[in-house]
Amino acid sequence: MIEAIVASALLVLPLGAWRADTALEIADAYKWIHQATEGGEHAAPSRAEAEGWLTREWATLDAPVAGEPLVEPLGDSGIVRLNLRPYRARGGDPAALVDAFLASAAEVRPDRERFSSAWHAFGDVLREGPIGRLTRAAWDALDADTAPRGYPAVHHSDPYERVHRPAYRVLTTGRARALVEALR
Repeated sequence: MIEAIVASALLVLPLGAWRADTALEIADAYKWIHQATEGGEHAAPSRAEAEGWLTREWATLDAPVAGEPLVEPLGDSGIVRLNLRPYRARGGDPAALVDAFLASAAEVRPDRERFSSAWHAFGDVLREGPIGRLTRAAWDALDADTAPRGYPAVHHSDPYERVHRPAYRVLTTGRARALVEALR
């Protein structure tokens, strides 16, 4: 089985990690590919909404989960997830995070062709057999649902939400690096 794909999309997919994650469902893999190729613009409609969303989420954060990284690269895309719990625990500035999030959303040019290429290459890999809980049948069902709607952003699956309690912002690598350096 292929451990990573460098498809015509030129996007490395973490198939080994996905195989090991028993909470990860097809929507979570789709979301990873979507964020890696489209960034977080869909979640940044305005400064007021971005600030309100972060303020509400910030107030509910608990301590970082054991082993939770501060930054998770989304393949070779130049886009990362900055995890909120470790960022807050290390004294991160929420206002600086909102600025970085909005700037990242403005800088990333969504690449629908790259998404499509990576998503379909991933579907081809699933024809060889499942990867953890990820199956070709689940891929087909999600593709049938999202393709007619232009492959929109989706939410994490309920099992992934329960196990991982995802709390992050999608940023460019450069914006995340600046936030991390400011922590020192």
